[in-house]
Amino acid sequence: MRAFLAITLPIDVQDALSDLQQTLAASHAKVKWVAPENLHITMKFLGSITEERRQAVAAMLRRVAQHEEPFPLGVDAGVGAFPSMTAPRVIWAGLSTGKEVVTRLADAIEREGEALAFTKDDRPFSAHVTLGRVRSPKHRHALVQALQECAWKAPAPWRVTSLTLYQSVLGSDGPTYSVLEDAPLTQQS
Repeated sequence: MRAFLAITLPIDVQDALSDLQQTLAASHAKVKWVAPENLHITMKFLGSITEERRQAVAAMLRRVAQHEEPFPLGVDAGVGAFPSMTAPRVIWAGLSTGKEVVTRLADAIEREGEALAFTKDDRPFSAHVTLGRVRSPKHRHALVQALQECAWKAPAPWRVTSLTLYQSVLGSDGPTYSVLEDAPLTQQS
C-alpha cells in the first residue's frame, strides 16, 4: 500500500484553500489542483509499504505524538511556489502560527523513520499545504502574476490534536486517501 504521514486540515480550512485555488485558477494556467478534501500537510511520504511496515509506522507515529501536546496551527495568507515564484511547478500555502511545532514533529518523524530504515529526505522539511502542480508552461505568465498579486483572507488557526497515517490509492480521477491510523498528541513525560 502507498502511504504517507500528515496533519489533517479541518473542513473550513479546506474550503478557504479551495477558494484560493479558484482565485488562482482564473489565470487559466494548466494546473492539476488538489481536491479540497485531499488538502493536508504532508509530514513524510513513505511510498509503498507492507502491512507489517504499516504496523511499525503506526507505532512510531504514536511514539512521536506522545511527546507533543495539541497546538494551534494557522495557514499563512501568502502563497508560494517551488522551485520559485517565477518558475512555479508546485503551488502552495505556507503555515504561520504553529509552524515551528510542525517542523519539530517532522524532524522527530524523520529521526524515528531512519530507525525503521526509511530513506532520509534529501531536502529540508518545508511546512506547507500543496494546492496544485503545474502541468504545462501555457499561461505561466498569468499564473505568476496571479501568485504575486494574490490577496486572500487566511482562515483562523485551528487546534491540531493528532497525526495521521494515510493510505493513498491512485485512480483515474486522482488519489483517494483513507485514514489508517490517528495518533493523538498527548505529551507524556
